[in-house]
Amino acid sequence: MTEIIPCQSEFRMAGRGAVLAIAVGCALFATSSASFAYDGPTFRSGLWKFERTLETDGKPTNRLQTSGLSIDRQMTRCVDPTRALKAEFMPRVGACNTKDLQKTDNGYVFQKVCGGASPIKTEISVKSDSAYTEMKEGDIGKISTKEIIVAQRVGDCHRPT
Repeated sequence: MTEIIPCQSEFRMAGRGAVLAIAVGCALFATSSASFAYDGPTFRSGLWKFERTLETDGKPTNRLQTSGLSIDRQMTRCVDPTRALKAEFMPRVGACNTKDLQKTDNGYVFQKVCGGASPIKTEISVKSDSAYTEMKEGDIGKISTKEIIVAQRVGDCHRPT
C-alpha cells in the first residue's frame, strides 16, 4: 500500500496552480491501487433486508461475544452493498488486513486479520445482483464463533415526502 506523505510544506511554497497539482497528486497516492482494481460482486442498491444469525461454540446466541450486546436479527434499510464490499475487499482497512482473497464458483473467500487476533474466514456466496449470503467464522480466544448474514434486495428506496 502506498504511504501518505504530508503535503503541508508544499502548500506553503506553491502558487495556486501548483497547489492544485499537488493536491491531485496526494489524492492519487492516498488511494490504493486495490480500489481501482475491484473485481468483486456488483449488487443493485436499494432497500435490502438482512437476516443475521450468530453462534458461539456451535450454539445459537443473540449476544456479541466481545461486548455482550444483543444483535438485531433482522434489519431492513437502504444501502449500496457493492460499496460496502469494496471496503471489505480492501487489502488494509484500519488495523485489519484482508488476506488470501480467492474467487470461487459462486462467490469469494478471504481472511481478515485484525491486530494480533485470530483470522476470521469470510465466505460470500452470490445468488444474484439482488441476493447474497455472507458467513464469517473464527475464534475469540478459545470460543469459536460463526455469523451468517442472508441479504436480499426487497425494493427501491423512497425519499420521505
